[in-house]
Amino acid sequence: MFNSLSSTAKALVVGLTVSFLTVSCADHHETDDSETTVNQPASVPDVQQPAVEQPAPAAPSEPEAKKFNDPLELASFTGDFKQYQAGDVVPAMYRTAQYTISKWQLRKLPAPSAGSHWTYFGGSYVLITDAEGKILRMFSGEIIYR
Repeated sequence: MFNSLSSTAKALVVGLTVSFLTVSCADHHETDDSETTVNQPASVPDVQQPAVEQPAPAAPSEPEAKKFNDPLELASFTGDFKQYQAGDVVPAMYRTAQYTISKWQLRKLPAPSAGSHWTYFGGSYVLITDAEGKILRMFSGEIIYR
């Protein structure tokens, strides 16, 4: 649990722990005047706050077609016990003619772009590149029931 904290949070936890231990474990001691006193808690050390880096604005890496205007278009899907998303490469088996969907219109799928084709994988319709099998778009298998 401690390893997941930021360095600022770690310093604060250590400082508070030292303060707590100092207060709870303080020994009573006798002064020269025979008065009993309690040690004062140690002050929490000043922790210099690191500069917070603002994340750089993300460059638009997805084409306009990936705005997911269609509720059946997926951002990711699970197939063969693995999570896939756009940019991932499907296993070679799903790039074979056996899995290629040539009559995409009957399944109510958008036309594939040049150099790509539809395949059926993990209960989803997946548009992949012909050369690499890289995922371009994904639709739920429910699209056929529209």
